[in-house]
Amino acid sequence: MLNNKKLNVEIIVADYYKKITTPMLKSSTDILKKNKINYSVSYVAGAYEIPQLISYKIKKNQINLFIAFGCIIKGETYHFEVLSNSIAKSLLDLCIHNKNTFITNGILNVNKMSQAVARSSNKKNKGIESANAMLSIIRCII
Repeated sequence: MLNNKKLNVEIIVADYYKKITTPMLKSSTDILKKNKINYSVSYVAGAYEIPQLISYKIKKNQINLFIAFGCIIKGETYHFEVLSNSIAKSLLDLCIHNKNTFITNGILNVNKMSQAVARSSNKKNKGIESANAMLSIIRCII
């Protein structure tokens, strides 16, 4: 178990698809609780707002550990590619340009809702993967 009371993980959830993000959030918080990691949760409307809120929180607080949850489902337009690519790049840029900032990316980019459901509701969902990725980072920095 990890037990560092100085650490706080901020989970940013885009709850546009609550059916998808709610189970991922629950799985991740269960893992953080089990490992005695402090966390807080903030909600935004869509995945596009996640990097913006993380950037704001980095500048406002000393919080540098983030888990991002959201879901982008491909439609009939190019919008899916624009969002998926720009959000992933923005999250990576935030880590590169902000010292000691770590973000695990739990944003699903899928072709259809059934894929999102499969990756958010089974025992090996993206919430579990993202929380475990954060734990591995924490082990490296404490």
